[in-house]
Amino acid sequence: MTRRLLRVVLAEFGVDDDSAVALGRLMRDDGVEVVYSGRLDTTEQVVRTAEQEDPDILGVVRGASEPEGLAEALPDVLLFAVGNGPSRFDNAFETLEEAANWVSGVRSHTVETPSDRRR
Repeated sequence: MTRRLLRVVLAEFGVDDDSAVALGRLMRDDGVEVVYSGRLDTTEQVVRTAEQEDPDILGVVRGASEPEGLAEALPDVLLFAVGNGPSRFDNAFETLEEAANWVSGVRSHTVETPSDRRR
């Protein structure tokens, strides 16, 4: 039996800490495949990375700014952002735990994986 993991690409945009690494570990421990892209400085870099990695979800750990136009550039990819302050992302979270919980909810509702009770 093949089990398909949810694939998430995490990018840091305008931050200089290890928040994305910590978030990636939370998701990995919950059974999500995580690709950590590191710090990306432009929207184009984020888009090109997402195109190359073909994720189900793209997460951006952001600082004061956020990449513009991602939803338009990546219409088939779910997006979320983690950071303080207002965000134009539909799925924006202030804490890593909130973001990880949201990804877990997406995973349980969109990926054809048997529930823990059936395994």
